[in-house]
Amino acid sequence: MPGADKAHFEGVFDALDTGLMILDGEARVLAWNAWMASATRIPSDRAIGARLEVIFPDANLRRLGSAVASALSSGASSLLTHSLHPRMLPLVTRAGRELIHDVSVRPIGEKPYGRCLIQVSDVTVAAERERVLRVRQNARYAAVVDNAPDAIVTIDAGGLIQLANPAAAREFGYAPEELIGKPAADLFEDQAAWANAWKAALSDQTPSRSLELIARRKDGTPSHLEVSASQWTSDARTFVSVILRDINERHAAEAALRRLNETLEERVAVALAERKVLADIVENTDAYIQVLDQDYRLLAVNKASADEFQRLFGVRPAVGAYLPDLFAHHPEAKANAEALWRRALAGEVFTAIQAVADPERGQRYYEFKLDGLRDVSGRQFAAFQFVYDVTQRIEDQAQLARTEDALRQSQKMEAIGQLTGGIAHDFNNLLTGIIGAMDILKRRLAAGKYEDTQRFMDAASASANRAAALTHRLLAFARRQPLDPKPTDANQLIRGVEDLLRRTLSEQVELVTELTPDLWPTLSDPNQLENAILNLAINARDAMPNGGRLTVTTAKVEIAEPLRIGQDEIEPGDYTLIGVRDTGTGIEPEALPRLFEPFYTTKPLGQGTGLGLSMIYGFVKQSRGAVGIESQLGEGTQVTLYLPRYHGALEIKDARRQPSVPEGDGETVLLVEDDSSVRLLIGEVLRDLGYACIEASDGQTALPILMSNTRLDLMISDVGLPGLNGVQLADYARQHRPDLKILFVTGYAEHVTGGGDFLKPGMEMVTKPFTLDAVAFKIREMLASEHRRT
Repeated sequence: MPGADKAHFEGVFDALDTGLMILDGEARVLAWNAWMASATRIPSDRAIGARLEVIFPDANLRRLGSAVASALSSGASSLLTHSLHPRMLPLVTRAGRELIHDVSVRPIGEKPYGRCLIQVSDVTVAAERERVLRVRQNARYAAVVDNAPDAIVTIDAGGLIQLANPAAAREFGYAPEELIGKPAADLFEDQAAWANAWKAALSDQTPSRSLELIARRKDGTPSHLEVSASQWTSDARTFVSVILRDINERHAAEAALRRLNETLEERVAVALAERKVLADIVENTDAYIQVLDQDYRLLAVNKASADEFQRLFGVRPAVGAYLPDLFAHHPEAKANAEALWRRALAGEVFTAIQAVADPERGQRYYEFKLDGLRDVSGRQFAAFQFVYDVTQRIEDQAQLARTEDALRQSQKMEAIGQLTGGIAHDFNNLLTGIIGAMDILKRRLAAGKYEDTQRFMDAASASANRAAALTHRLLAFARRQPLDPKPTDANQLIRGVEDLLRRTLSEQVELVTELTPDLWPTLSDPNQLENAILNLAINARDAMPNGGRLTVTTAKVEIAEPLRIGQDEIEPGDYTLIGVRDTGTGIEPEALPRLFEPFYTTKPLGQGTGLGLSMIYGFVKQSRGAVGIESQLGEGTQVTLYLPRYHGALEIKDARRQPSVPEGDGETVLLVEDDSSVRLLIGEVLRDLGYACIEASDGQTALPILMSNTRLDLMISDVGLPGLNGVQLADYARQHRPDLKILFVTGYAEHVTGGGDFLKPGMEMVTKPFTLDAVAFKIREMLASEHRRT
C-alpha cells in the first residue's frame, strides 16, 4: 500500500487497546502491535519474522496452533477463552501482574488463505470481578446466619448438626464446636415430637401451623422454642436448615393467660395483689394481646397492643370498643381482622401470618396466634390473640433462601464445568482419530496411492462409533436417550448373552447364573439392558484381577411401601430384580455415593471413562426403576437393578436375520431431512437399493408434495426439523394420506425420550447415528408389512 496509507494503518494498528498479530501461511509473525509488545515485553522487531514457538518457548501453544492451522487451511474462526484455556500466553499487565486473556483467530482475505489475524483481549478485570462477587456472596450468607437473633442449625440427612450459629450456641449453652456432629435429637426433651418434626422436614412438608418444642440446655434447664425448617440439597446430599426462636417469655404469658381463663370465676375472689401480678405479666410482655367477646367487643387489650394499633390505624382501642368501628377507615384491614376473629370465636385454635401496610416503616409482617376463652362449664364466651412483629424473621428466612439458591446455582455451574470438560476431553480424542484418518485418506487418494486405505477407513469408523457410544451414554445418564421399550424376559436375555459374558471374562473368573423360574417380564429396552449387564460384568471382572466368581441372579419382589434404594425412593409395586455380584476388591464406603456421577471412576487413570454406571443409572431411571449398590472392602460388590413388572404377554419373535441388505421394488420414498450430508447419504442408498426418492429439506417444503397426487409408499422424516417438526409433519401427512408409512429418525428430542409415545400404527423410529444397512432393513420391513396387509 502507499506509504501514507501504510503509516496510517500502522498508527491505528498500534493505537488499538487489544493485542493484534498477523501470521503468514507458515505461521510466522508479519505484524505485532504496540499492545503485544507491552504485554509480552518483546518489541516488534524481535517478533516479526519469528514463529510463535520461538517467541514463546515455554508456553503450551498446541491448542492455539491447531486454531491457526484451521484458519489457514479451512477458513475456520476460533475463540479460545481463559475459562477453558487458562494461561495460554505468558502475558503481563503494565503493573507486572499476570494478564488473564481470551484469544480469537480468524483468516484474512479470500481462499486460499495466506494470512490469519490473532486478537488477544484483556479480561483480567472481569475475571477478578467474578471472583470478588463470589467471595462477597459467601460473606453475605455467613453474615446473615452469624448475626441472626434466632438460633440457626443445619442438619444432614443422618440427623447430625453440621453448622450452628452463635445464637444457637448461646441458646443451648454449648460451645459451637460441641454442637457440630451432635445428634439434633439429643437437644429436645420430647423425642416423639422431634421425630415427627424431623420426618416432616425430610419429606419437605411445611406444617400448617408453627411448631413448638421444649429443648434441654446443657445445664439441664428447659427452653421453649418455636421451630421452622426448610430442606435443601447440595452435591446430591440432603440438608435441613432449622430456625429456633426463643418463646419462653411468650410461653409464660400465654400460660398465665390460660390459667386465668381456666380459673376465671375463682379468680374473682382472689386478692388484688395476685390480679396485679398477672396483669403486670400481660401488660409488660412485648406481645400485642387482645380479648374479644362473641359480640366483637373488646374485653381486654394490653398497652403494647393499644400503642401499636393506634400507630398503624390512628385509633386507640379500649375495653368495650366495637371492633368493626375501629377499622372504619381501613376496609381491607377490617376484612382481614374479622376473618381471623370469626375463626377463633368459632372455636378454632390457629396461627396465621399477615402482611400489614405500616405508614412509617412500609410493609410489615405480623404473626397472629388465636385461641378461645371458656367458662367453668366449657362454654366459649370469648377469644384472645397474641400478635408479634415477625418482619425480621421473614426477611432473614427469605435472605437465607436466596443465598442458598445462589450457592446451589454456583455448585450447578461447577458441575456443568466438570461435565463439559470431560466431554470435551473424550470428544477431542475421538475427533482427532476421525480427522487424522480422513486427512491421510485425502492425501493418499490425491497422490493416487490406494493401497492400505482400508486401515484408515476402519480407524475413522471405529472412532465415530466410539463417539456415538459416548453420546448414548450421556443421553442415558441425563435420561434423554430415545428408548425402544419392549416386553422382555430377563432370564431369556441373560441366557442369550451368557456366551458373550464368558468370552468377556478372564479364564480365572467363574461365571454362575441363578435365574428364578417363572420370572415376571419387564417393559424395557432389551439392547440397553444387555449393555447394562455387560458393563456390570466388565466392572466386576476388573475388580477381580486375581480371579473369582461372578454371579448373575434374577428374582421377583413385591414392595408394599415406598422403599429407599440408595439416593432414590422406589414406589410400591411388583419388580423384577437383576443382580450382578462379584468376589472382588470392593469399593471404599466414601466412594459409594459418587459412583453414579458422570466421569467419576474408581479405576486407575486411563482405564475407565466414568460413564458406565451413570449410563446404567440413567437407563434404569428412565425405565421407572432404581439401582442399588452394596459393597464391602475385600469381600466384593453387588449391583441390583429394580425394573417394574410388565403385566402383559410376551411376544415371541423369529430371531433369524436376513443374510443380505434387502432391495426395493420401485417404491417411492419421501425423504425429509434438514442436514444436507445425512440427506445425501440416505438418498443415495435408497436409489442404489431400487427406490424412487423425493427429497425435501424441511417440513414446509414437504407439505406440497404430501398434498399432491404423487405416489408415496413411505415417508422418512427427522424429528427435529426446523419450524414444522417431524411429529407435526406426520400429523399433516396422515390427514391427507391416512395409510402412509412413516419412519422417524432422531438423535435427541425432548418429546420422544419416553419411549416413542407419539408413534401411531404404521410408524417406526430409528436412532442416530445408525448404519445405512439398518435403515434399509427397517424400510423393507415396513413396506413388506404393507404388502402383506393388501
